[in-house]
Amino acid sequence: MARRRSEPPRRSVWKLLGSLLLTFSAVVGVIAIVAVAVCAIFGLRPVVVISGSMEPELPVGSMVFYRTVPAKDVAVGDIVTVPRSDGAAGLITHRVKQATTKDGVTTLRLKGDANATEDPLPYVVTSVGEFVGRIPLAGTIALAARTPLGIAAVATYVAALIAVIVFGRRRPQPGSRTRGRRRAVPRAAAD
Repeated sequence: MARRRSEPPRRSVWKLLGSLLLTFSAVVGVIAIVAVAVCAIFGLRPVVVISGSMEPELPVGSMVFYRTVPAKDVAVGDIVTVPRSDGAAGLITHRVKQATTKDGVTTLRLKGDANATEDPLPYVVTSVGEFVGRIPLAGTIALAARTPLGIAAVATYVAALIAVIVFGRRRPQPGSRTRGRRRAVPRAAAD
């Protein structure tokens, strides 16, 4: 009597979908933890580019990272992030065109690379955010996740993840008592 070849276990659509969602979630989670750790260790802060004033160097939707340094340490040509000088809320990330320091206070003249003229008002600062790097499109994703549609998308994703975990579990067949145990395979009798 020949041995029956064991068939590979069939994976249900729920299990496959659950596996994909869990793997994706784990990868995104690890990336998020590493990003937060790197920012904390190196003192980096993220900002999102929302205008085209620094294109092509900093495209709209990029996430820019900066670290705080004394304003006296910046040089002409550096890209810096500073509070707006017109009293409005928010930050400006532009290139330094002129820097003068007097009595520990630095006055900067800034200009966006895509702008025809310098910013109209000078920036009087003691510290600035010095540009460290950028991740294209990361800012767009971060901003989208904060909108009502983005929050609904994240909630739907979490609900789908929970559904595939719950419904993807293997259910015992009625009348089956061997769940989780191996069945003995009959051996051929030796002559």
